[in-house]
Amino acid sequence: MEQFLVILVASSVGALVWAVLYAATSATEGKKRKIQQRLSAETRSDSATRSTRPLTLNAATASLPRLLKRFPLLPLFQRRLSQAFPQLALGKFLIVMTVVSAFVSTMAGLLGGTPMALLGAAAGAYLPFFVVFTKRARRQRRLTQQLPEALDFLSRVLRAGQSFSTGLQMMAEEMAPPLSLEFRRCYDQHSLGQPIEQALRETAIRLESPDFAFFATAVTIQRQSGGDMAEVLRNISHMIRQRLRLQQSVKSKTAEGRFTGYIMVAFPFVMFCLTWFLNPERGNVMLNTHEGHLLLGTAVGLQVLGIFLIRKITTVKV
Repeated sequence: MEQFLVILVASSVGALVWAVLYAATSATEGKKRKIQQRLSAETRSDSATRSTRPLTLNAATASLPRLLKRFPLLPLFQRRLSQAFPQLALGKFLIVMTVVSAFVSTMAGLLGGTPMALLGAAAGAYLPFFVVFTKRARRQRRLTQQLPEALDFLSRVLRAGQSFSTGLQMMAEEMAPPLSLEFRRCYDQHSLGQPIEQALRETAIRLESPDFAFFATAVTIQRQSGGDMAEVLRNISHMIRQRLRLQQSVKSKTAEGRFTGYIMVAFPFVMFCLTWFLNPERGNVMLNTHEGHLLLGTAVGLQVLGIFLIRKITTVKV
């Protein structure tokens, strides 16, 4: 018990030190970001005349340490992390994951011993990944919902006689985040000398959205072959809206299966809590014996497998 208390105190002190360092680093990076934005605003007007070479802005994996780049999955996760939290670096995320895992493991160890500590370490390490993937999925849905309105807005701008780059600038100023931030970055790349086709292609790669990729491909083909850009954008917007309606219809039809799956997953946990409350001796057998730990671990593994299979069955890609 004393060892666990020592670990808990050490983890708390480490978390406090990390929080102070993170706040100081965030303040410094905020000042640097403001300076870079100010310099970018001052040089944006005449940058196109001074240089005609394409200029790529900060890539998602540019901030990765050299040691982390050796692991092939980390650059892929860095892109996911930048989509969910654009200002959070991978190194800081790994620190957060370590602190959360140590804290949850310590608390679980104090309650249930070494097996629970190991299980808590795994759960604490997975929790930050769950937050990132949830935030990314929510942001991707928001981007998809904003895109038809943005294309209609761009179509009206082109019909009014404005240029395509001016339309991108107006969308960056008039649209709501997060889509406005992506259009702002795309416009900044173009204003610094990068061709509009390449800026849109890099934005599509960064967003990993099939709808935006379709929009970027249509714009590239139209600028090479000619045609009514406003009409093309209106058709793409209509197609995306129809796909969203179909997706919502499929989601409503599979709602019963998903709800049934959630009940089946929660039922064993609820029954275990009720049994433990009515007869604590049986619950202590599961928590304080080696055989009980094995059974609980197997039950948790099967529950995770069941959640995965239910999501696979009830998820229909449109």
